[in-house]
Amino acid sequence: MGQTSKGSRAEIIRWGEKLFERHLVSGWGGNLSCRFGRSRYLITGSHTALGFLNAKDIVEIDARGNAVDPRRQPSSETTLHLAVYETTDARAVVHVHPPEIIAYCRDRSVFVPLSFEEEYSLGRVPVIPHDGPTVTDPAPVAEALNRHPVVILQGHGTVARGGDLMEAFLITDLLAEAVHCRLVMPDETKSPA
Repeated sequence: MGQTSKGSRAEIIRWGEKLFERHLVSGWGGNLSCRFGRSRYLITGSHTALGFLNAKDIVEIDARGNAVDPRRQPSSETTLHLAVYETTDARAVVHVHPPEIIAYCRDRSVFVPLSFEEEYSLGRVPVIPHDGPTVTDPAPVAEALNRHPVVILQGHGTVARGGDLMEAFLITDLLAEAVHCRLVMPDETKSPA
C-alpha cells in the first residue's frame, strides 16, 4: 500500500500513454484505476483521453465512488472498477477497447489463445455478453475476474486486473497479441475458438 496519490497519478499517466501507443485504446475510450489506500482509489475522469492524460484528469474517489473533490467527475465505469476491487484482490484495473479483440470476439463465448505462453498466462478468456456504452451490471464481470486475469466484454472491450497497472497493462497487451495471432492465421487453420 506504500504508493502515494501523486505516485499513483504518475503511473496512470504512464500506462495510459502506453495503452494508446499500443493501439489498445483510441479517442476518449477506456479508463484506468488503482487503489492507493485502504478505501481510496484513483480513476481517470469522465471523457478523458488515456494517451494524453495529465494529473487533473485523474479523480480521487472513495469506496462508494464519490469524488473527494465534488467538482471532479470520475469515469462512467466507476461502478465496474469498484466491483472488481470489492470482488478480487486487484490493486489496479485497466478497461480499454482494443479494436481487434472487439471484432474477433464479437460472436464468441470464450477466447482460447494459440500459443502455450499466452494460454498459460491468460487461460481461456471468458467473453461476457454486453450491450451498451457502459457496463450496467458489473457483477458478472467482477465474478469472472475473480477467476481470470482478464475478460472480454462482447462488442465493447476488455477489463484486466492486476497487482499494479503494469501487470494489468501486460495482461491486456498479451491478450491483444493472442487475438492478433488468431487473425493472421490462414483461414484453413483457424479453429472455432
